[in-house]
Amino acid sequence: MKSKVSLVALESYDDFPALLAGLERALAPFGGMEGVVRPGERVLLKVNLLAPARPEQAVTTHPQVLRAAIRLVRQAGASEIWVGDGPGVGDTQENMRVCGLQKVCEEEGAQTAVFRETSLFHTPENAIGKSLELTSWLERTDVVISLPKLKTHVQMGYTGALKNQYGLIPGGKKGEYHFRLQNRDRLADLMIDINRTARVRLAILDAIVAMEGPGPHGGTPRKVGALVAGTDLAAVDVVGCSLIGLPPQEYPLLQAAARGAFGASRLEEVEVVGTPLESLQVKDFQLVRTPVNVLRILPLPPFLLRWLRGQVAPTPFIQREKCVKCLKCHRGCPAKPSAIHPDNPQKGGVKKELCIRCYCCHEFCPANAIELRRPWLDRLLHLTALGEAGAKCLGHFVAFFRKS
Repeated sequence: MKSKVSLVALESYDDFPALLAGLERALAPFGGMEGVVRPGERVLLKVNLLAPARPEQAVTTHPQVLRAAIRLVRQAGASEIWVGDGPGVGDTQENMRVCGLQKVCEEEGAQTAVFRETSLFHTPENAIGKSLELTSWLERTDVVISLPKLKTHVQMGYTGALKNQYGLIPGGKKGEYHFRLQNRDRLADLMIDINRTARVRLAILDAIVAMEGPGPHGGTPRKVGALVAGTDLAAVDVVGCSLIGLPPQEYPLLQAAARGAFGASRLEEVEVVGTPLESLQVKDFQLVRTPVNVLRILPLPPFLLRWLRGQVAPTPFIQREKCVKCLKCHRGCPAKPSAIHPDNPQKGGVKKELCIRCYCCHEFCPANAIELRRPWLDRLLHLTALGEAGAKCLGHFVAFFRKS
């Protein structure tokens, strides 16, 4: 059977009754919120709290989407409603306040879940994280509902329903995985493992106003006018990618979902109900081309792979005239010692030999002062623009010179 995903057109956040009615329509194919939450259950609403940003910046889950979700969860009979995330920038309370979510929680009677304490979760069928240290709120609540924001992402290309659960790893601990894996495909496999462990019952993707360009923090708000809902999170992301013109098969997390047999990873496997998908697709949405994953080019010795990554993957560059010296890039860098600091004498403030090209610094910078600059080989061969074809081209290029 195909995975069912509900798509509803919504013009704006301003008309809350219309938004609430739209969410009710979106959930109707799944039995309403009553089909997801049973009376007496404790519910965790996992929002996107990436950074302390205003709602109109389209960085975080919009307050009105959260308000509608709380209303329906309460109507379904939940005994407790908690709202939380493990942001990499700032802290939960400050981000909740600036993003407007704290006010909604106070008005609607929900409580804030701060992801500090962790518990060890064992999931033998996982590919990488058979034992994962995630927020202990997964043990303290019965139901997880994901409320992601549709955005572009400079490392993964897109972020939505599946990637939202990366925030179940509290704060800076996420950077440890960036440093340990240093491979986009393995990181995507880990995120699927987290989703398998968390057993999220429902995702409501906020795509009324999305983010295009260099997301997930430094991009530009772009109206899409949609809410996407479903119990299969991979299928929700298939629809999210299709709305903005990103082929789902090119999204690393959907590739990982296919490898791990986790949900529907192709549009042919999804039944879209509600508003026709074609009527909401944005033809000129500004996507980001993710760096070529040179670690796929095998067999090559590790030192050569590291060198190739430096020649192909964009490098962070601090635009000093924009930098406010908050040092969030320095503190958030998973490399030890940190590869980036505004006072580093190197050009752009980055020690290239230490940089693992995870782009956490770009994601953390509140002033959008970090530019990702393409290296000479990518500019010469246009590998990033070619995507997967670029990776194969680079593989043939290297193989030729190894034989000669």
